Amino acid sequence: MIVKVKSGSYFGIEPFLVEVEVDISKGLPVFNIVGLGDTTVIESKERIRIGLRNSGYEIFTGRITVNLTPASIKKMGTHFDLPIAVGLLCGQKLFNYKDEILKDYLFMGELSLNGDLKRTDGIVNGAILAKELGYKGIVIPYDNRKEGILIKGIDIVIVKNLKEVEEFLTTGRFKKFEEEKENLKLENKVEDELDFFQVKGQEKAKRALEICAGGGHNLLMVGTPGCGKTMLAKRIMSILPPLEEKEQIELTKLYSIAGKLSEKEPIITKRPFRSPHHTSSGVAIIGGGRNPTLGEITLANRGVLFLDEIVEFKKDILENLREPLEERKISITRAGYRVEFPCDFIMISACNPCKCGMYFEPGSLCTCSPSEVSKYMKKLSGPILDRIDLKIEMVRLTEEELLEDSPREHSKDIRERVIKAREIQKKRFKSEKLNSSMSRSDLEKYARLNDETKNIMKNAIKNLNLSARAFDRILKVARTIADLEESKNIEKSHLLEAISYRIVEK
Repeated sequence: MIVKVKSGSYFGIEPFLVEVEVDISKGLPVFNIVGLGDTTVIESKERIRIGLRNSGYEIFTGRITVNLTPASIKKMGTHFDLPIAVGLLCGQKLFNYKDEILKDYLFMGELSLNGDLKRTDGIVNGAILAKELGYKGIVIPYDNRKEGILIKGIDIVIVKNLKEVEEFLTTGRFKKFEEEKENLKLENKVEDELDFFQVKGQEKAKRALEICAGGGHNLLMVGTPGCGKTMLAKRIMSILPPLEEKEQIELTKLYSIAGKLSEKEPIITKRPFRSPHHTSSGVAIIGGGRNPTLGEITLANRGVLFLDEIVEFKKDILENLREPLEERKISITRAGYRVEFPCDFIMISACNPCKCGMYFEPGSLCTCSPSEVSKYMKKLSGPILDRIDLKIEMVRLTEEELLEDSPREHSKDIRERVIKAREIQKKRFKSEKLNSSMSRSDLEKYARLNDETKNIMKNAIKNLNLSARAFDRILKVARTIADLEESKNIEKSHLLEAISYRIVEK
């Protein structure tokens, strides 16, 4: 007898339906799983066999064949334990189950040796798949309940062990976790510990970070070691707007696939801040590999990617950032697959101006020759620099700046301006698009220059040798500066400030 149980899987981040076919017949005691499963799927045989036995169920000693369809796509993960176990229980007719439940529900979950269900990856993806395909619901482990009930409009059947699975299959009844739904609030968390109030001086850097947050722009900070580049970069999280509910679901889905959720943090409620080390591999940062895995640029989606000592990263990794910085997504093509990952992040990068780091400091502290300084900074290619909207130079604070005790602005005040600027952009574009993603037609419509600002721009193009992309990015930054000041038009002061963030290139 063949029993069919529905489940789900994902390739890259795209979910697809998997039908688990279980055939039980007479013959030599063999348990085979076919359908292009990875090692975790093949190893599930022993988990399922012992889990059934320790739950008090008889184990069939004949020939068992499990087929995962479609057989042409590789299946990964431990979440196939539950649908295979359900197929075996129903195939042996150990109890009277409702056939319509197998047709209307997806099953996902990892099985422990005592028959309990453990948390597994990709549950949010599975729940979204069930909803999109019109199924009544999905059966998931208790430990995945908080991420599962993020998806509204379908039944989320939460079970702790195989006995509870049997009860649901025979009665169709399950406990709805309404109380938990009420207690589980998708709080919009922002970083409170790191505040701009704690930073003395570096007003230009603070202003640049405010513009970055307001319009989603990229920033490069070039400065002396110890001038506060890393400290400031971390504090951008305190001025970014809180995540909306759909952004939380999107991020939770990505982190669930990547296996980075836990019982302690089952839902992503604040924007990610990813800071990979410069020795990280290309796959770790960009994504891909033998099986398509998410890289740091995708895990930074809707948040910040901080590249400290950016010139120390491998050149091919930096060049691979061209597409993500421009398109807000990355397409990875290998011999056996092609996937597309989202990577809509703000890139904050930092580096020293030279090998010794003292090039900007007064006096003769720098020991590098002009050719060494030039060689050091040439590790950043022109195309990459073109895609960075703001560039600033930083030096160490003076004695007076370190000892001064004048009032400083709190992050919450800056965040209010950022949120207002983003609200202006939301109304302007009637979408979630930010100024950094404006098209050429958007610029012609919303970033028009008058005669005075056109002359300023003409001189900047000539003196700074700006490319067409750099010209567009100056207009985008100027538009954000105008939005932060709630100005309808780009004024002279807005454009001059935007140009000042490109002078470093010269």
